[in-house]
Amino acid sequence: MSHSHGGMDMGDMSGMGGMDMTSTGLFLTDNKKIAHALWYIVAAAAIVRGLRVLIDYARTSIAKRKHSSRSSVPSRPSNVFTQAYDTALATVRESTYPAMQPLNGRILRYFTPPPLGQSLLILTYWTIILIMLWTNVLLGPSSSLYGYRWEKPAFRAGWVSITQVPLLYALSCKFNVISMVTGISYERLNWMHRWVSRTLFLTVIVHWAYFFHEWTLADFVKYQLELMPMVKYGFGAWAVLGWTVLTGFGLFRDLCYELWVLQHLAGAGVLLWLLYVHVPSYARYNIWMAVAFVAFDRGARAIWSIVNNLHLRAFGKGGIGFRGDLTAYPSGYMRLTVKDVDFNWRAGQHVFLSIPGRGIVESHPFTIANTRLGPNSGGVTEEETGSRDLEIFFKCHNGFTRQLQRKAERKQAKGTSLAVNRIFLSGPWGTPPLAAIERSNSLIFIASSTGASYTMPLLEHAIKQAPFVQRICFYWVVRHSTQISWFDVRLRAAVRQLASLGLEHIEFKILVTGPNPAEDLKKLNIPADIMSETQIRPPSGELTCHTDEKQPSEKALITTTSIPSSSSSSSSSSSSTSTYTYTLGRPPSFDPLIRPTIEAAHGETVIIACGGKAMMASIRTYVANLSDERAVHKGTGAQGIYLWTETYGW
Repeated sequence: MSHSHGGMDMGDMSGMGGMDMTSTGLFLTDNKKIAHALWYIVAAAAIVRGLRVLIDYARTSIAKRKHSSRSSVPSRPSNVFTQAYDTALATVRESTYPAMQPLNGRILRYFTPPPLGQSLLILTYWTIILIMLWTNVLLGPSSSLYGYRWEKPAFRAGWVSITQVPLLYALSCKFNVISMVTGISYERLNWMHRWVSRTLFLTVIVHWAYFFHEWTLADFVKYQLELMPMVKYGFGAWAVLGWTVLTGFGLFRDLCYELWVLQHLAGAGVLLWLLYVHVPSYARYNIWMAVAFVAFDRGARAIWSIVNNLHLRAFGKGGIGFRGDLTAYPSGYMRLTVKDVDFNWRAGQHVFLSIPGRGIVESHPFTIANTRLGPNSGGVTEEETGSRDLEIFFKCHNGFTRQLQRKAERKQAKGTSLAVNRIFLSGPWGTPPLAAIERSNSLIFIASSTGASYTMPLLEHAIKQAPFVQRICFYWVVRHSTQISWFDVRLRAAVRQLASLGLEHIEFKILVTGPNPAEDLKKLNIPADIMSETQIRPPSGELTCHTDEKQPSEKALITTTSIPSSSSSSSSSSSSTSTYTYTLGRPPSFDPLIRPTIEAAHGETVIIACGGKAMMASIRTYVANLSDERAVHKGTGAQGIYLWTETYGW
């Protein structure tokens, strides 16, 4: 067979083992270098991100050692080096925060582009992959290797593909080397896992398309498939990968999460086996790397779960798993209280839980809604109350949570809560921005509905562990006024504690957006120690807290309370402002909620937001625009804005 037709002759097949041809020796050295370069780049990026975490942690630690007064502002640049660092950081944030509003439609909404920061990272990754794919692989007629013009790009694409496999599996693990180096928790890497999978699917197409085109020109397809069974395994691997890519879209995950997880795990295992059979021996180290990542993850998770669920830390405590109570709330919400949890967690973390006794095997992630303080402790320490309960609030959807809701409602109809005698927990997981909170000058918490499960513990952490904060604003958007009772006791405790700290500004605002909530709000039992003045206004009333006169305001101020100052407050508290407000309606924009605090801040403002995709997209874009408008750390004196968003699901 002439090289001018097919690019290979029969003699080239003597060394086949998988895709191992004698012709590959011409390209093997360069291809390995290209493949290894991807991991060098990934490692360099991870180290840079890890260094940033260390720098921020060091600045916080140094500030705590040097200062103990709330008048200190450690987050403000103090020299040319910190100024340059914060300026670069502000520029990066402004270019990564913006996000497009979610597309409308049952199917179309799953195709909303990711936020700008993620999009830029994806484009960077694609650029690297394209450079790796096409650098010095296209051969012209004048080349002495022109006969291998189809094989060279095919083998290059094969190497580029197989070297992405360990990265793909590493990003799927909860215990993974990338998280360990960067400090980024696994759930915040899930989106990258999906995009690496999609990229791998496309590079595999390049790999087999060039080979297939060569075989077609030589009329060699049937003979090739018969002579090299590994080709069939390769196509099988591509088909399995394509299936996982297709079902990886949110539409399929939301249809039936439990079934999706099982088939996804099965597909991941089959893919590794097919690839092991397909690739030559000298490239199988990539498969073994992926196996090692998964084995380490599963082993570490198993050990951690055994320690937690067999109570190996609590000597003398018998039994397996945990017990708890389920309470159903109106409008499809539920609370799960897991009793006597004997492991520690940090504010903002989550756990995976399963309840085999209720017919559910698969674990599901839920945010822990409380700190190590007991839910009814009112600010008293755990050591004083002995409470070690873990609370979870969630909205019921199809599948797992809907089954729990039905059982709880049937039990409550008989006058009792639903007792769960066997709960298994995995975790805690997550790396909330505690260091940023602890060095902040101002804090803004924004949540909608069950998003307060995330922001409420972080607020409590800030009260105890943020020695430099001068302004705290807490905004909670709820659809039903009955939801306020979830955190009513803890909100009151937070108000009392903050009032004693002598902060410059304290603002709590609960915005009720559902239909006709006024009557329910009037029934709220607001204690006298929080409320010194109560005003009830009709729905025609308007607030005047917005800064743009052309902008409409929220409607119907229902209750305004002023927070009493403690006699132990510092002298600076005499000029402080404190409000606790219930309002009707959604805020017209984030400007009246965020801008006043940003403009008054003497150091970095940390914004923690948790809610739906549309709300998070809006706040990301608003903060980016505000930072750009104020020219943060660019000579205007405007201080940094750190935004951390959490979205329902991932």
